[in-house]
Amino acid sequence: MAEGGTEWARAVSGKGRVLFLYSDKEEASTRVGFQTLRWEGKTASHALTAGADGVRTAQGGSMEFGCFFVGQRPLRHEQYGDGQQRNPLPIARTDAQVYHDILKGAQLAETLGFDSVWIAEHAFSEHSIISSPHSLLAAIAAQTTRVKVGVACSIVPWYHPLRLAQDLATLDILSEGRLQIGIGRGYQKQEFDAYGLDMADARERFLEGMDITLKAWRQERLAYEGQFYRFPEVMVVPQPIQHPHPPIAMAVTHSPASVEVAVTHRWGIVTVGSTFFPAAPEADDNLITLYRTKMLASGVAPDALAIIAARNTYVAAREGEAHAFMQPRFQWAGDLARYLRSPVSTLARTGGLRGYEDYARDPFIDPELVQRRGQEAMGAIGTPAQVTATIKDLQARHVTHFLCYMDLGGLTYEHMTPAMRLFAEQVIPHFK
Repeated sequence: MAEGGTEWARAVSGKGRVLFLYSDKEEASTRVGFQTLRWEGKTASHALTAGADGVRTAQGGSMEFGCFFVGQRPLRHEQYGDGQQRNPLPIARTDAQVYHDILKGAQLAETLGFDSVWIAEHAFSEHSIISSPHSLLAAIAAQTTRVKVGVACSIVPWYHPLRLAQDLATLDILSEGRLQIGIGRGYQKQEFDAYGLDMADARERFLEGMDITLKAWRQERLAYEGQFYRFPEVMVVPQPIQHPHPPIAMAVTHSPASVEVAVTHRWGIVTVGSTFFPAAPEADDNLITLYRTKMLASGVAPDALAIIAARNTYVAAREGEAHAFMQPRFQWAGDLARYLRSPVSTLARTGGLRGYEDYARDPFIDPELVQRRGQEAMGAIGTPAQVTATIKDLQARHVTHFLCYMDLGGLTYEHMTPAMRLFAEQVIPHFK
């Protein structure tokens, strides 16, 4: 692997071992090398056993698959409070039901041979009720033994960075080295307002917060004098198992500036549908192409890149069944996205929100871009063959990790289970 690149842990499913690979950016004297974890369990039908060819790169035809639980809770239906629109999903789910279904879904993902389980972080809306993600992820880690676990993404500006460093290190210990870190700066204005934070400072808070977090993992003692954080010399404990820290991927959804940050730090990226729109009006390259081009130019090997795509996912056996079932959930979630994203987009169009200029035309809610994008572009919905084709297309666009967003519109565990099984049995084998 090229110097400066960070190799993401490649896991294999079934009985055997998980191999954790560490960054070659670290000094040889500080590397732990390979760490192995053993597990016992039923081997999935598509599983690989670690061995001579057990660890494969995405460029070699293999792709990693994760289950992503956002924790949507249709109950109060806040986006319809003005009575101007009909609620297409008049159901009611409780907080406890949502959390328990996520825990059961995580265990099922491990049984079925998925490589990872991820959860979201948001606050103050039904878009996601996972407002304490590190607590929930600790529960998931305790109830699983093999799958990698992560938050996509921890909203860095909301945390004191020393607390973030300690929380993530604790999770890496509790999961026995299975943590993968997703980081972002946030995009919902009401969240920043509620926490008393100026959203215009989000990028600077993100950068300073990660600077401190990384130093806390790399230095025995740390003092800091910054724009937002100042503290005397302290010893930051505990330290993560993975040395010097677990793999990191940054949310890159709208902004070329975010690509620059990810490339500078050699981080992977977490993408959504909007990432496939041009990085600038005059550019043909989308953000993924821009990221990949810059990473390769900096000397990172193609098979060392981690490009994660999260997509709404639902698989059904018969043609049209999945779309018909998901349609009211798509509409409910889309109306909520419009409700939550519009304040930032409106401010961006008028120049009233520094750092979010690229949200002026948000591909999630801009009518023209939504029409150009189409519903299909934001999801992997359909028969196993159709979903396989969608993911093959993403793979051709250099995606290396596919996250199945399984609980759109508050899907219950009973609704998720058949779709997860079909995906594991009839989609994943095409990529292993």
